Amino acid sequence: VSALMLLSLYFNFQSAKHEVEEVYDARLGQSAKLLLLTLSVSSTDDALENYKTHFDHWMSSISQVSNANADNDQPTPFGHPYEQNLVFQFYQQGQLTWSSVSELPPLSNGPSHIGYSDILKAGEQWRAFQVSMPSSDALDQFVVVAEKQKIRQEIIHEIALSTAVEQLLLLPALLLLLIWLINQYFRPISEMRSAIAQRNLHRLDRIYISKNTTELAPLVEALNSLLAELEQAWQREKRFTRTAAHELKTPLTILRLNAENALKSNDPEQLREDLTNILQGIDRTDRLIHQLLTLAKVDSIGTLTFHRVELSAMLKAVVADLVPLALKQDQDISLNAEEVYLSGDKLLLEVLFRNLIDNAIRYSGKHSVISVDVTQDRQFLQVSVSDSGPTIPKAIRERLFEQFYRGASQIGDGAGLGMSICKDITSLHGASIEVTAQEGELNRFIVRFPIRLKL
Repeated sequence: VSALMLLSLYFNFQSAKHEVEEVYDARLGQSAKLLLLTLSVSSTDDALENYKTHFDHWMSSISQVSNANADNDQPTPFGHPYEQNLVFQFYQQGQLTWSSVSELPPLSNGPSHIGYSDILKAGEQWRAFQVSMPSSDALDQFVVVAEKQKIRQEIIHEIALSTAVEQLLLLPALLLLLIWLINQYFRPISEMRSAIAQRNLHRLDRIYISKNTTELAPLVEALNSLLAELEQAWQREKRFTRTAAHELKTPLTILRLNAENALKSNDPEQLREDLTNILQGIDRTDRLIHQLLTLAKVDSIGTLTFHRVELSAMLKAVVADLVPLALKQDQDISLNAEEVYLSGDKLLLEVLFRNLIDNAIRYSGKHSVISVDVTQDRQFLQVSVSDSGPTIPKAIRERLFEQFYRGASQIGDGAGLGMSICKDITSLHGASIEVTAQEGELNRFIVRFPIRLKL
């Protein structure tokens, strides 16, 4: 700001100097021409002496009045004191014949010179203008009108000083205004910095800025999005920790009891039974851990990157992996699917259909019939997993997709996570899942994909 102010003062000074010089040069030229026109008409010795007498009288009167006043720069009835800084000289035949200041030497640069010039005479700098009659010989008659340079400089300095004083007086106000504007502009940033400093693992709520700016709004929004993601991740971690601790506590307790019984038992049959229970408990715990990890993975996914998946081939691979489990229970399992492609996440789709088919194998009972069918209409691509096991009651069906819910009539070693995982995966794909079961009919789990996902 100070540099700009100084630069402004410099340009103001140069502008004032230029304007003052233009005005004073114009006055010099006009005065010289008027004087020449007057003196050239009556330039006899008597007339010139008469002019000089009157002029000296006026200058003397101006000096007397101005000296009597406290402020000697004020105008008088006879003229202004500044007139004493002006000189008029009349030349004839190259000789000075009349001068308004008799003690001043000639200011002419020679008879042939015409126009403006800067002259140093009697220790003073003068600005002079010389003019002759166009119709006469230059050596005949010409006039020089000169003015002290210090008068011009005084006026220029007064103008520049008045401007500088105004600007210098304005400078503190401008600085205060600038400081206030800077504080106002950076206040939202300071407020945001303070809000960020207050955020920690236990406080991840949104940041609010009282006077948000257009430039700062996108940054605040991005920070709030990040805080929301951190909050979700932290909640998922806490939920996973609580769930794992709760769900693993019971199977580990059972394993410990079976191990203690095996150590105490002397009966080979009882020992064999206890060891078998331990192995089954390990299998259940392994399945639970696998489902907990799958749940955590699915729960942490915000959006999916879809790829081309050959649905029929994927289902064949899943069914082939699970056939040994079905054969152990003398179950009949079949797949009815033509070649079809789907846009989705292959790994999650495998988890989805593996859970559904595994669920049918585990809970439909021995000698049941399990069928996996792929159909489509104008709106949906549909995959259904049906089994001929006991009909699932309505009360259980309504809560089947809740986390850790297990129907009282269900058998097996599940943890109540499989169906919840299936629902999360279908939601990530923009699909839906439902279970239908009527008395005497098949239990049917139906997954419907929007037809737009079909490739």
